[in-house]
Amino acid sequence: MKKLLSLALIGALALSLTACGNSSSKDNPSSKETTTTKKEEKKEPLNLTGTWQCDPVDGTYLKATISNNVIEIDWVFVDENKSAIYWVGSYDAPTTDVNQYKWTSNNNHEQTETSILASTDDTKEFSYNNGIISFTASMQGVSKTFELKKQ
Repeated sequence: MKKLLSLALIGALALSLTACGNSSSKDNPSSKETTTTKKEEKKEPLNLTGTWQCDPVDGTYLKATISNNVIEIDWVFVDENKSAIYWVGSYDAPTTDVNQYKWTSNNNHEQTETSILASTDDTKEFSYNNGIISFTASMQGVSKTFELKKQ
């Protein structure tokens, strides 16, 4: 009888110790759950700062520079080694890591008023999609969508 009682107590003690070994990761930071759970790395927001340009057509192309919350776009004339301002406006940077992004830029008329090739629009819509910034430009009643790639 004493042996049976002793075995029952040892069995109960063994079960209670096993139960303690299965504590949650909150109670036991070195538990298997904690070591196998990977913390997600915080992704940086999409960064569009830098120089962008489209392919030249007939010795002319558009070159954009984005920095300090400003986008500036110039017409570049390769043969004449000259450029002229097309757009200087606001740039609202993305706050998340995305593959697509759109923003409305407000024209800085003080910067564009002296350029005869500058847009007179008050605002311009820009979009970014998988490595390309695009926008529509109009001149003499003809509109064209330009696509700029990062340089």
